[in-house]
Amino acid sequence: MERYDPFEKTEKEDTSDIINRIDELISEADSFLEVNDFTRAEEILIFLHRNFPDFADICNRLGHLYHQKGDYVRAREFLERAIRLNPDYTEASLNLAVTLNEMGQYSKAQEVVHNVQNRVSAKEESIDPFVAGKIANKHKELGDIYREFFMLNEAASEYRKALSLSPGFADIQVKLGITLRELGFVDEALELFSSTATKRPDYSSARIQLGITFFSQGFIDRAAAEWEEVLELNPENQKALMYLSFVKSNESG
Repeated sequence: MERYDPFEKTEKEDTSDIINRIDELISEADSFLEVNDFTRAEEILIFLHRNFPDFADICNRLGHLYHQKGDYVRAREFLERAIRLNPDYTEASLNLAVTLNEMGQYSKAQEVVHNVQNRVSAKEESIDPFVAGKIANKHKELGDIYREFFMLNEAASEYRKALSLSPGFADIQVKLGITLRELGFVDEALELFSSTATKRPDYSSARIQLGITFFSQGFIDRAAAEWEEVLELNPENQKALMYLSFVKSNESG
């Protein structure tokens, strides 16, 4: 295979379809890595890297792949890029230290290890963002199960645990808001929906739920205003269209 320069600027393909399959493609590459089918794994990961050059996870996997192949120079290139993209990426740092060690650059390997240790010690009970995200999703899944069985207090507790690990997960913020509303904590739900909608205007579910909460309290005009704002960003949002149509039909009825 032709040597690929990870920093070479290439024309990207249309990523609209690829982004929907990225988890599937990464899992496929991992499966090939597990059986040492480096050629197929490399094809997938290079394809993904060309389209998503700023994905630290993909860079780390490529670094690990080239380390396994004994191409330590290329491994180092990708691992260093992964760490530049995410300085807290502990796994990539460890992989880089091992690679440098294999290259005989023992002092640099130790420097990488010390940098990791210093970053961790500088943060109280710091957790790698990738690990935190994984754990947060498990709390979310458990919260979903609790909600399914109408155990709302337990569900809210799990969603809060998830957000304590990954505060920026908008979908979990909305799930917590819905649960709080169902528990009767309407003011807290409104505050959460409003905050999420402001920080993530692209995540329409937050503003949709904000409108629903206003509507449930009898603030019809404020609810309609939220749904109209959703349509400004996405004129084809079906929920916003449906709710506004319902409001207008009742006004004329």
